[in-house]
Amino acid sequence: MDIDNERSTRTRILSLLKREKQMSMSQISSRLGITKMAVFKHISGLESSGLIERSTVKRHVGRPTSIFRLTDSGRDRFVSSYAGMMKDLVSFLVENDQRDLVLQFLKERYSAIMERYEQELRPLSWEKRLDALTAMRDREGYMAELKSTPGGVHELIEFNCPVYQIASIMGEACDLENSLFRGALGATVQSTHRQVTGESYCRFLIHRPDRE
Repeated sequence: MDIDNERSTRTRILSLLKREKQMSMSQISSRLGITKMAVFKHISGLESSGLIERSTVKRHVGRPTSIFRLTDSGRDRFVSSYAGMMKDLVSFLVENDQRDLVLQFLKERYSAIMERYEQELRPLSWEKRLDALTAMRDREGYMAELKSTPGGVHELIEFNCPVYQIASIMGEACDLENSLFRGALGATVQSTHRQVTGESYCRFLIHRPDRE
């Protein structure tokens, strides 16, 4: 048995469910390009580990279908122990009247990130800039996808939020993310969905500047 391959497939299933929220076995099989029998084997292991759960959906015709989704433990797999420690640290500082100090730290951190983003993105054309930003965010663990909408507006959707633990205490972190995109892209950016408010993803609408 190839243990590394087994782990990789299970990680891909968890990532799919993180992105899509819920899926049937047939949908998982189709997306991963593996047999339903292989999916069933991995699903069984993930259920036994308490990382996913299933519900049954009845159809008007045919047999009921099993739908799978992440459990709380499954969602926690996308939060590192480092992130948990950071949440504890931020909580400690806020509870000890150091909220302004935490905010200063966040602003300086995002300022440094914006400078790095600008250096990489500004020399590129508009479309390549968006693709590069999406790739950068994906590498940084945000599970980012870019979608086009009518009227020159793009959707940047992030299915994972590495700063979720901090943002749950310091809502300003979400505003700084938005400012980061505006500064790095030189564009108007609207935040419409946030994971810290209970959505399954973060969604940003990016408006193409007139000069591009």
